[in-house]
Amino acid sequence: MDGFPASSTGLPPGPPGAVRPFSVVRDRVPADVVARVAARFGPGEAVMGAADAADDRVAAAVLLAQADRDILRGAFGLNRFLTVELTEREDGTGAIDADWLGAPPVERGFYLSLTTGTAYGLQCAVLVCDELSRRGVLTPERRGNVELCLHEAIANAIVHGNLGIPSATKEQPEGYRLFSRLLRERLGDGAVRQRRIDIFARWSADSLSIAVVDQGNGFDAAALPQDTDSGAHSGRGFVFMRALARRIHVTDGGRCTLLQFDL
Repeated sequence: MDGFPASSTGLPPGPPGAVRPFSVVRDRVPADVVARVAARFGPGEAVMGAADAADDRVAAAVLLAQADRDILRGAFGLNRFLTVELTEREDGTGAIDADWLGAPPVERGFYLSLTTGTAYGLQCAVLVCDELSRRGVLTPERRGNVELCLHEAIANAIVHGNLGIPSATKEQPEGYRLFSRLLRERLGDGAVRQRRIDIFARWSADSLSIAVVDQGNGFDAAALPQDTDSGAHSGRGFVFMRALARRIHVTDGGRCTLLQFDL
């Protein structure tokens, strides 16, 4: 990953053909990765101390392609800051060629990178909120709004972002049938299925921020409706999210949605 070889010190080779569920492949966050995060999230709290972060030691859990929920929860349980799933074209040696979004290590936060094929088959919002609850960030009273809002953001990133299915598809005659056909076609395309969904969560004593990033074509955030009275058919999910979160901020040409909540 970014030129750092896999670490196999002390790990038995295992039987022929066997693969390890995790392999530690990163021992520091390169400066170019920090720069990419600064470009995505801006110069605010997301990259505070980014210069120092480039020199910090941080391990990553790298998951084999098509990781399931139990494996992901196991990765979180290792307290890794970075959890990155390999694509179907990558192997378990730690050589990751895809252009995934890195993130600098922070004291209170975690970063998860999944392929679209895996993310589509998981309840990602539940998985992330389970981890936030496990770490004592979310109370049962706060969880409902966060989970609903995050589910909408992730669904948008997968369906409209990485799969490239327009939100207006269902508004056409036979729209739901067309939507289902496009969904099958896009998920059957190996290149599309390997596009990444990146989720970066960070928190303080009184606030929680979650960024959801896709690798789609983006959209014009200025065209999003501000309320349900606008009559717009697309973008209604953002109106829903604004009602649940303290603030919604869309960056990177529509490919990054930052959700902010009070704790």
